[in-house]
Amino acid sequence: MMRTPEEIMQSLESRVAQIQERASRAEEQLAAASTSLSSDDETVTVTVNAGGALTGLRFSPQARGMSGAGLAELTLETYQRAAAEAGRKTTEIMGGLVGGDSEAMGMLQSFTDPRQES
Repeated sequence: MMRTPEEIMQSLESRVAQIQERASRAEEQLAAASTSLSSDDETVTVTVNAGGALTGLRFSPQARGMSGAGLAELTLETYQRAAAEAGRKTTEIMGGLVGGDSEAMGMLQSFTDPRQES
């Protein structure tokens, strides 16, 4: 049974509305997503946004006893762990929008998975 042009348009409009709703939800989740992570000894705490950009940095009083190089290394290590976690969260949010097995998802994972870096 063939559908009328009106039925086809209604179906298309319905699908577009569903995609727009999922995109809006994903956008809200990404805007609200942040990851805070502390070093194992809690000397350094970093906060990153959904894209992995540093948005907060806190040092505990014990940081004063560390060398500059040691503190820098611990900060970088903690930041990298937080950025990786943010990437996992972002991938999860976007998977609901574009589908976990899609080509777009593969491209997103290549940007958010630190193991892909060369």
